[in-house]
Amino acid sequence: MKKALSSLAMTLTLLSSASFASDNYTLDSNVSSVSFATIKKQYIVEPATINTLSGTLDSSGLFNVSIDLNGIDTGVEIRNTRLNEIFFESAKHSPVTVTGKVDWASLGEGSLKMNVPAEVTLFGNTKSIEFPVVILNAGDMVMVSSSAPVIIGAADFGIPSKNLTDLAATVGDIGISDRVPLTLNLMFRK
Repeated sequence: MKKALSSLAMTLTLLSSASFASDNYTLDSNVSSVSFATIKKQYIVEPATINTLSGTLDSSGLFNVSIDLNGIDTGVEIRNTRLNEIFFESAKHSPVTVTGKVDWASLGEGSLKMNVPAEVTLFGNTKSIEFPVVILNAGDMVMVSSSAPVIIGAADFGIPSKNLTDLAATVGDIGISDRVPLTLNLMFRK
């Protein structure tokens, strides 16, 4: 009898864990991205996309997204390398993390425009940022897209101005803005 109760308890635990897990969402990195654009000479815009993302969203609205900067794609290989090695010093720093909680109760099914507060850790420094987004909750998937860009500054995260100066030196000391517009497109699936 004790063995049967033990087996029953274990089965119930597994079922409840499976039920909980089915309420969680995983970021689909094949269709998710973060995009930004560097600006040099005050008017030349060079877009970049990062597709190397992973993350989760649970049924209470807690989310955690990790962004591997080694996946920067500007369309120019040497520019990708320089951004990683000179500016972001990616080899020395962990991936960027974005954590927070969305008000899950206010979502319901369908779409909703809202500002989502998050803690962003980049270059070893954490900053609170509000992301203006449109969230589409379709039950088995949740899509999150920027409704407006967020302006991110290098100094906000403690990236030394020397890194930007050294990066500019590789392209003939052309002035490069230390602020970039950033947008995101994320797809979470059950």
